[in-house]
Amino acid sequence: MEVEFFDTAEEAMERLTDAMKAADARVQHWQALVKPGDCFMTDSGEGFPIFGQVLEGYREKRLQHYRFCRCYSVACPEGELGDVHVSTIQCLVSRALFERLKEQGWQC
Repeated sequence: MEVEFFDTAEEAMERLTDAMKAADARVQHWQALVKPGDCFMTDSGEGFPIFGQVLEGYREKRLQHYRFCRCYSVACPEGELGDVHVSTIQCLVSRALFERLKEQGWQC
């Protein structure tokens, strides 16, 4: 994890805006089409996958590539709610595979 420090709130907001623009620039066409009900896989960065289900999207233009999701993994088998930027989604998975992985405790 990388930690950044700022002298002012304005500097922090500027950095956040820049990071959001950079993430938006990485979005592939198929990722932009991810919608509520879709299931996906992404990488935890810790050596295990994270599986998620999109619950809803946002209508605000600046949040167009964020989805509100419940995500699961071996580290959090009960699931966790939060926002996911679609550029971090590696692939979609079928509902059947998602449910089978859930039954297996998210073990691949």
